[in-house]
Amino acid sequence: MDHTIKTDRLILKPLGELEFDFIHQLSRRPEYNEFERDRAKSHEEVMESCQKYIDRAKKLPNEGAIQWIILSNNVRIGEVHIKCNWEETHEWEIGWNLLNEYWGKGFASEATRAVIKYGFIHFRIRRLIALLHAENKRSEALAERVGMVKEGRLRENRLIKGKYYDEYIFGILKHEVISV
Repeated sequence: MDHTIKTDRLILKPLGELEFDFIHQLSRRPEYNEFERDRAKSHEEVMESCQKYIDRAKKLPNEGAIQWIILSNNVRIGEVHIKCNWEETHEWEIGWNLLNEYWGKGFASEATRAVIKYGFIHFRIRRLIALLHAENKRSEALAERVGMVKEGRLRENRLIKGKYYDEYIFGILKHEVISV
């Protein structure tokens, strides 16, 4: 099944090998690594991670994962991904990353809303969560804009450069998006 998603302004194309270098470029941006990890991943680590998304996409719709490249006017501007965390409870996790020159234009909200709706319709998802660095105000605002609810704070749950940071957990349920 082709999992391409089209919105008014965007095309969300499932990750393919041609996008691996873009994902590597995106993951090396300082604004991405500020809230996510100790260091930028090596090219080999990114290639391995991308291949895992492609392999896990073969397990859809009941489990697995998928990563979409966000295109605006045929230009790669970011990515959105979802992955199954717990098959038994049908809980999946969502994440996003956009080149900072495209921030503040509504692209992240548009892409994330589209993925949330698509995921609830086409995959076996009951609950979708996002785990966000508690100081990442942009992602927190995005989660709220797309209808996710702040459910709690996980204290000292994220390790970055030897220091622990709190995380927020946001969630949205299928019945809040799709009439079941």
